[in-house]
Amino acid sequence: MTRRIALLTTVLALALVSPAAAQQSPFGPLPQAAPTETPTPTPVSSSGDSNTGRVTLFIIGAALVIGFGIIGWFILRDARRSLPEDEVAALGRLREQGPHAHKRQAKAKARAKGRSQRNARKANRPR
Repeated sequence: MTRRIALLTTVLALALVSPAAAQQSPFGPLPQAAPTETPTPTPVSSSGDSNTGRVTLFIIGAALVIGFGIIGWFILRDARRSLPEDEVAALGRLREQGPHAHKRQAKAKARAKGRSQRNARKANRPR
């Protein structure tokens, strides 16, 4: 139903549009263009050179790289200062030493169970 409404509104909108005045007689003569003289441009002499030198671009690039490095250093320094003491101490220990140690046995048990299920599926395949 909505397709029909959309089609009807599109057809009505296109039917109501009047053609442009230039399209009334497409095979009529073309109007003559008025001849206009174009003035010749005079070259303007500039006293300053607007080219940016290669050395200047390298200096700007180096300043940007150094600036981004300094900004990154300040962000990292601030991030390290805002860490709580227990998290700072946790950064120096291994994962096996932390609170995740009890999960190792559970993972090993789950892997063994998955291995035995896989072997059982392989044994029961039709040949």
